[in-house]
Amino acid sequence: MDLPQYLQGFSFRFVQPEQRQSRISRAAAAALARLPVPLDALNTRLPFDRSNMRRKLRGTRVGSGGPPLAIRAILNRGVAHLADREAFVAFGMGDGDSLLAAIAGNDDKICIGIRDRDAKQPHAAFVRRFSERSSGSCHFVAESFTQCVTQLGERPIGLCLVSAQSHEPIAPRLAECEPHLGENAFLLVENCNCERTREAAFEFVAASRNQYRLLMEVRTPEPCSLTWGRGLLVMQLLGRNAVVPAHSERGRSPLLLPAA
Repeated sequence: MDLPQYLQGFSFRFVQPEQRQSRISRAAAAALARLPVPLDALNTRLPFDRSNMRRKLRGTRVGSGGPPLAIRAILNRGVAHLADREAFVAFGMGDGDSLLAAIAGNDDKICIGIRDRDAKQPHAAFVRRFSERSSGSCHFVAESFTQCVTQLGERPIGLCLVSAQSHEPIAPRLAECEPHLGENAFLLVENCNCERTREAAFEFVAASRNQYRLLMEVRTPEPCSLTWGRGLLVMQLLGRNAVVPAHSERGRSPLLLPAA
């Protein structure tokens, strides 16, 4: 089952993406969130290989505002099906949940998380779990996209997650990563509940020399940690990449170090 098919198989048990939460339900959710119970896992029906995916993703959620199980499952599934030369990049890794989800069970896949410029020091739980689960030769944390490109070398990006707390970095991040996308690469944009983030993504597609197809657009009336979080767009580049990376970005000395 490839990623486009996988995307069609999600459903939810109790809380649905289109539901608005009442004050009572918000208070109850906040109280339950303090307990060591994965509420998003209880609410989410995964499409395929459910028990194995749940096992792999256990412990990959660090921050309370990180991507819920459905999005982490998409990332993990996409990384598992990358070609040997392709890489995964999380451009804006937040608390690190997306990178932990990507590397889970994917020891031989190149996965790079790029820290936000204004990010605080990495969460202690992320540092510990990344150190325990990462492969030093394949899994990295970069301080900038330039460092990420250095580590990629000649490898194309087969799967890229672009994420930010506001809409402002989305357009430049999409523009930076596009020249490095591989043939038929997948591009995910998080926080599409924000109309300006959504507009930035579609304006990028409209202005690009490449053609993209929209595979999924999911939005919620408000951020929902039990379904689709802050909303998600999934697009696929059609065919070969028509945008060539600048030669000056190649061949710089390695600056990237594994997080530890």
